[in-house]
Amino acid sequence: MDTTINQRVKAIADKLCDGNISEMARIVGLRQPSLRDVVTGKLVKPGFDVLHKIVDNSILNINSEWLLKGKGEMQLSVNVVHNPPYRDVGTKAIPIYDINATANLKTLFANENTQHVLGEIKIPNAPDCDGAIYVRGDSMYPLVKSGDMVSYKQLYSIDSLISGEMYVVDFHNEGNDFLVIKYVKWEEKNASLRLISYNAHHQDMIIPVGAVRAIALIKIVIRINSMF
Repeated sequence: MDTTINQRVKAIADKLCDGNISEMARIVGLRQPSLRDVVTGKLVKPGFDVLHKIVDNSILNINSEWLLKGKGEMQLSVNVVHNPPYRDVGTKAIPIYDINATANLKTLFANENTQHVLGEIKIPNAPDCDGAIYVRGDSMYPLVKSGDMVSYKQLYSIDSLISGEMYVVDFHNEGNDFLVIKYVKWEEKNASLRLISYNAHHQDMIIPVGAVRAIALIKIVIRINSMF
C-alpha cells in the first residue's frame, strides 16, 4: 500500500520512538510542534530541513529512499548505500585517493597508483573499481552526503556512458573548473550531457561533451555512521 511522506514520518515515530513525537523531535533536533504538524497531516508536506534532520540522524539510521519515495526498508542495515548490479566482481583492495591534493579527476587518473594514496578498503563481493575518493558538497544529498566515500570505475570513452547512472565528472566550462557527482544523461547524443542532482535545491546542468576532461561511474557509496 502506498503511503505519504507524512505517514512514513509517523511510522518512524511509532516504530522507533514508541509513538512519542516529543522523543523523536528530541532525537533529530526539531521543535516538537513542527514534527507533530507533519505527523498529524496539518503540514501538507514536510520541508527540506525536517527531512534533512531525519535522514541525517545516525541514531534512527533512516533509509532516505524509503522516507522520500517509500522504496526499500525503513532503516539502513549496511553502510554500502549504492551498489549498481554490475557483477564484474573483484576481490582486490580499492585504493583511496586524496582528490584535494590532485585538484581534479584528470590529474588523478594520470597519476594514479603512484601518488596521493590515503589508504585502501576491501569490500566483500564488490564490483571491480579503480579507486575511491571522499565526497565534497551536497548536490546528491541525502543519497550521497559530504564526507561519504565513493568507489568508481573510469570511463575511457564517453561512448561507454550508461545514461541515467551516477558519475563523478571533471569538466571545464565557461572558464571554470568543476568536479561534481551527478546522475548523467544524454541531453543530445554525442553532443551534450545533462547533469542531474538528487538534491532538489540544485538545478540541472547542461554541458557540451567536449567540456568533460574525465568521468567515472560510481559503483559504491560508503558511509561511516560513527567513529566509535
